[in-house]
Amino acid sequence: MSTPVHSLTIVRQLPHDRARVFSALTDPLKMAQWFFGVKGGRAKVTNDLRPGGSYRIEMVGGHGTSAPHGTYLEIAPPARLVFTWSSPGCSNVTDTRVTIELSEHEGGTRLTLTHELPAAFVAGHQEGWNICFDHLGLFLAGRPVAVEAGVAPSS
Repeated sequence: MSTPVHSLTIVRQLPHDRARVFSALTDPLKMAQWFFGVKGGRAKVTNDLRPGGSYRIEMVGGHGTSAPHGTYLEIAPPARLVFTWSSPGCSNVTDTRVTIELSEHEGGTRLTLTHELPAAFVAGHQEGWNICFDHLGLFLAGRPVAVEAGVAPSS
């Protein structure tokens, strides 16, 4: 018997062009500056951006560490990313599917994330993704994410 899958959807409107948003979602140096799902955290990112390539995001902060990782399934700059998501240690979610779509909307970019995962893990991932996207917004606006979260930037 398989575990039922639920689709978590988060939509954000960003006042930046799609190419800039796509770059922030895929460049490991940029990702490390915003991609942590805890307030006051930090991240180290490795990324092999190609279909079949892997990524790993070592998030530190709050009450511990988490290292989500996965494999890119589809890359269509600047409009779409599809990848697997596994987050052992934090919630033991394995090989779930994440789709991020970027569309031009009202002079900026509408980011739509769909994460297909077991219902028991939706609330925690919804909170984490929303924190990450709050950080992404700060990063794209040129504001220091770690300082705004109350923590000095790591070196």
